[in-house]
Parts: sequence; C-alpha cells; structure tokens
Amino acid sequence: MLRSSIGTHVATPAAGARRCSLLPPRTRVGCHHRAPRGTSGHAFEAGQQLRPPAISAPRTRAPATPAAASAAAATTAPARTAADAAASASGSGGAPPARLGRPVVVVGAGPAGLAAAIMLARRGYTDVQVYERLAEPPAPGDLSVWANFEDASDRLYMIGLNGRGQRALKELGVMDRIDRYSSTVKGRKDWAPGTPIDAPSTRVYEGRTYVTRCIQRDRLAAALLEEVRETYADSVRVEFDVEVSRVEWVQGDASSGNGSPAAGHASGEVARLTLVRTAPEPSDPPGPAPTAPPPATAAESRVLDTHFVVGADGARSSVRAAMETDVPGFKVRRFPNTNELVYRTIPLHWPNPDDGSFWNVGVRTAGGLNIDCLPTREGPSIGVVLFKPGTPTVTSLNGLAEGKAFFETHFPMLMPALRDADIARFASKRDCRRLPMFSYAGPVLHRGSSTVLLGDTIHTVKPYFGQGVNSAFEDVQVLGQALEATGDDTARATALYSATRAKDAEALVEMSRQLDGGFLTFVLPLITDSITSCFAPALFSPSVISSMQNEAWSYAQVRQRKARDRALQVVLGGALLAGVSWLLLTVGRFLWARACAALAAGGVA
Repeated sequence: MLRSSIGTHVATPAAGARRCSLLPPRTRVGCHHRAPRGTSGHAFEAGQQLRPPAISAPRTRAPATPAAASAAAATTAPARTAADAAASASGSGGAPPARLGRPVVVVGAGPAGLAAAIMLARRGYTDVQVYERLAEPPAPGDLSVWANFEDASDRLYMIGLNGRGQRALKELGVMDRIDRYSSTVKGRKDWAPGTPIDAPSTRVYEGRTYVTRCIQRDRLAAALLEEVRETYADSVRVEFDVEVSRVEWVQGDASSGNGSPAAGHASGEVARLTLVRTAPEPSDPPGPAPTAPPPATAAESRVLDTHFVVGADGARSSVRAAMETDVPGFKVRRFPNTNELVYRTIPLHWPNPDDGSFWNVGVRTAGGLNIDCLPTREGPSIGVVLFKPGTPTVTSLNGLAEGKAFFETHFPMLMPALRDADIARFASKRDCRRLPMFSYAGPVLHRGSSTVLLGDTIHTVKPYFGQGVNSAFEDVQVLGQALEATGDDTARATALYSATRAKDAEALVEMSRQLDGGFLTFVLPLITDSITSCFAPALFSPSVISSMQNEAWSYAQVRQRKARDRALQVVLGGALLAGVSWLLLTVGRFLWARACAALAAGGVA
C-alpha cells in the first residue's frame, strides 16, 4: 500500500525550475486565447508552446442572473469576442463570457470531482453543479470522526499525496488547507522477510521537490468540500445523495431542469442526465448559491441538460457506461484480477513518536501477509493489513488471545504500538472491501464538446504505489490547461485533453499491472533497474516505481523510457552473457590444450 509513493527516492528537476505545462510541447491551437483578467491580454498564436496559467487568486464574479443571461444571449458572437479581448487587454472587470455562465455538471464529489469543480470556478464558470450518490462526509476538523481510532474503519483509509498531486493542488490554491489536516512523512522503515526486528531498512527522504503528505481519503474530500463552500459558494453547488442514473446525448438547448431552455444557451449537443435522490437532502450550507433548478426531494427524480459534463464518478461511472454504448471507438479495457486482495485496518499508537509517527512503516512476510502504516495528523498511524480472501490465518481469528498471537507471529516489531482493545477489534471485524481491478479507458476520453472523463473513471489502479488520487488531480490540471489553451472552447479542449491524457491513462495502468505481478514482472525488474541506474545513471532511468513518482515525467514518458531501458538491458545482458561464454570457452580450450600437452609429454617419457 502506497509503498513507493512515500518510500522511493526519485530523480527531481533542477532546483528552482519553473512549473511546466503537462500538455504536449508545441501544441498547435487553432484559435486565439482570451487571456486571464489582469494579464497583458496577448493571445496564444498557432504553434506557440503552451504554458499553464500562473497560480493566482480565484476569479470572483457575481452569480449569473436570468437578466444577465438574457443580455448575454442577445450579444452577437463577434461582439462578445471583441468585448472579451478589450476587457482582458485593459485588465478591467466586466461581465464574463456567456459560455462561462452556462451550467456545468460534475458527476462525483470525491477528491477528483471536487478538484474539477474548484478548477472550473477558478476559471470563471459561475454555475457549477456537483452531484454525488454517496452521503456527505464529516467535516475535516471533526475529531470525533478523524481521531476516533477506536473505530479504525474504512473511513480512516490513508493515502499519500506525492509531487504530482501536490503540484495540482497548489495550482488550485488548496494545498494550504490540505496541510491543516494531513501529516508529514520523513521516510520509510521497512521489514522484508527475514529482517531482524531491531534492524529495519530505514530511508530518510531527501532531494525531493516535495514533502509527502498523508491524509484519510474521505477527509481529503471533506477538505476540498470545505474549500468549495468557503471560497466558491457563489459559483459551485454540491448535492449529495443524488445519483446520476442515466446519461444520454441529444441535440437542442440545454434545459433549466424543468424542460425549458436555459437562458443564454446556444443550440447544439447536450448531455441529458437523469438525477435520482437516494436519501433526504441535507440542509443547504450558508451563503449564496448559483442559479440552479430546485433540488429533488426523497424518491424524486429529474432530468437535467447541460452543455458540459465532467464524469468523475469512479470505476462504476454511469457517464463512462453510457459512453461505452454511445461513443464510437470509446472502449474500457478491464483486466482480470489475478492478485485479488482484501484488507483490514488497525491503529498503531507509538510509545516513542519517532518510532512511527513520522514514518511510512511497512512489513512484508514470506507467507504473503503485508502491512503498511501511514501517520495521521493526530499522531497515531493507520495500518492496513493486506491478504488474499479466505486466508485462514486472518479470517479464523476470534478474540484477543488469537489476535495477539497473530501479530506476535507475523508482525512482532509492531507489538509495542498495538493496544489490546484494537487487536480484539481487528480479530472480530469483517474484511473491508476488495481492492479494485485494473482498467483504463480510451483511446478518447471525451464525447464532442459536451462530455469528458477523469480520475478513476479513466484509470483504475490498486493503491499500492500511491498513484490513484495523485493521477486524478493531474487529470484535473491537464483539463484546466486544455481549457486555458483553447479559450474555454470545450470542443477543442476536450480533444486536446484526450490526446494528452489517454496515453498516460493506459501507461499508468499497464505499468501498475506489472507491479502487481510476481518475481519476473516485479522483483527482477526492480533489481535490474537498481543495478543499471546505479552504474550508468546517464543511460538508464530509475525503477518504474521511482520513475512514476517523478512529477517531471508523464506516465507515457515513463513507459517509453522503461521500454528503452528493457531493450538496452537485454542487449547488454546478451553481450555480457556472450562475453562470459567466450571467456569460459577460451579458458576451457586453454586448459584442455594444457592437459593434452601434459598427457602427451607423459606418454613420450
């Protein structure tokens, strides 16, 4: 779990290097770009190398009103373009372009969906509606939940934020808030099979561009939700317990939710969403809300049309399922789960904080039982014990005595941090849900100008190496850069996003699948990479695990570099084998000649 997201030293860009665009270099854009307010107002020229927008304060604009929308609809396209250019060039304010006032829907209010909503709000979209089928998470500062280590349930599952995720969160202006609720990891302590209890492999992380932060997954979503409500309440509305049960695409005006066209919207393809409330709606947060249709009540459903929908609803995405049947060429490749694992969690209270409160602690056993522990903001760590379904050494546990015997046998080095009550609960609890199967979508990740996918919806991986949520945040960053590069022309932005990110999604999943294998696909390549990159670092890149942690490389670049490394390793290995064979043959011939000569000399005598 998260081993290499925290425990592997990676090559990093030179200190002080500027943040670069994640879009392909020299990308050609077929239109001039409306510069952000407050800039010089110059346009991107065709063929110009794209760079991401500078990190800045969110764009604050008054909520869209029906009157303003009607006025925007009456404005001709050339006039809007001229007005936008003039406002940008002067750095003055003014009404946002009409396209930024259209309702935009984000399906899914997990970390990826909320990050996407924040990105859109910062770009000036004034009516972003987010729908999530699950219940609202507790507030990130609610210690009755996040410090409740007597119930280390699935809600306390920890994740690590590496350089990729932190770069995107900083660009969204939310990293300071995440820091309030996350812990810092300074290194890794690791026990491999046969390692003495008092002699773990210890590594302190140095030379990185970031310091790994650890936070509960649901708490991360809660922190992003807090950011939305405190900073973007006038432009983003989030509804929980609302499932998008159906998605279809139709030609016509986007409706306001009651079947009538939305003011200010041009005709074209729209995504038609069927929303079904799964539980009573919670009370609305304080503060103004964007113009939106009345929320559905319990057992009600409604239809909502939108010109732009972002599917961030995970591996069971309803948006992705609709695209599979409706978008030519769009496919989802699902892989069989050849290494199925489940997990149970347990808190660890370290007697000496330096023993584990600032470390990623991992123990691997010869019998296939593994545990990884990440620290929480409040001090204790959450350990995740991974095992195959039906493993009798875990599933047959009953009571404190058997639980203690289990940990003393398999994880004795952790016993000082384990409390009897926690061990007893571990022995009696049911297994948590199974880890997801590998899958990726492609070769396109969008449908026309109306729909785009990101996060687990396009790349589902197991959480061993900490790439899931970090790659999802990077998806949001790439989508934002594509919108920036195309002046929020969603048709061109989604195509540019697909061209950039589809290859990365495939590369991430394919490389992660190899890491989920056995000796030949996981251990042997790691050993080979560590040897070749150590003796010839200018010729060979670090291991796949280390390379994926390097935020300066895209996943597609990592895959390409490792393919080149494998070819060179085969060539060098073959040459080395041939050289050794020649040397052995030469020595053998020499010794044989000497032996024959000795026998001949003895016969003559």
